[in-house]
Amino acid sequence: MLENYQVVYTHPGGAVATFTRQDGELDSLAKGLDAEQFWVFKNVKNLLARNESGDLQESTRLMSGIGFTAKVREITAPVATAVAAREPAAVAAAPAAEAHAPGIHLPGPSYWPLFLAISVGIAFCGVFFWTSTLVITGIGLVLALCSGIAWGLETP
Repeated sequence: MLENYQVVYTHPGGAVATFTRQDGELDSLAKGLDAEQFWVFKNVKNLLARNESGDLQESTRLMSGIGFTAKVREITAPVATAVAAREPAAVAAAPAAEAHAPGIHLPGPSYWPLFLAISVGIAFCGVFFWTSTLVITGIGLVLALCSGIAWGLETP
């Protein structure tokens, strides 16, 4: 059994499943899988995590059973070393500003959703309570349109 390898399973429908084992760690990535393919993908991931002899052949058999073809390559140099050898300046010059702050990213507070809700309420009141005149409904719709546009154009 290979110790450091990458196997890419491709499907004619465009789905791709990638497994990379390096230094005892297994990374997996799935793109465009349907429910059945994802179920087999999870089973193959559990199979490859064991890293016993014959697991790679068994996973290839499972994936080929649902239409995937395998491309296996052995990783000879660690990925970080290979990247650093190709582009040492780009790796060393990575700015610290690209690091993401932990936590949930949300937009800033805004009053425009409140204005939009009030203006839609005015428009509905004009339709339901003052049916003889459409002036209140028109005012509510114009305010709703202006509020929606202003909310959409607001900087985050």
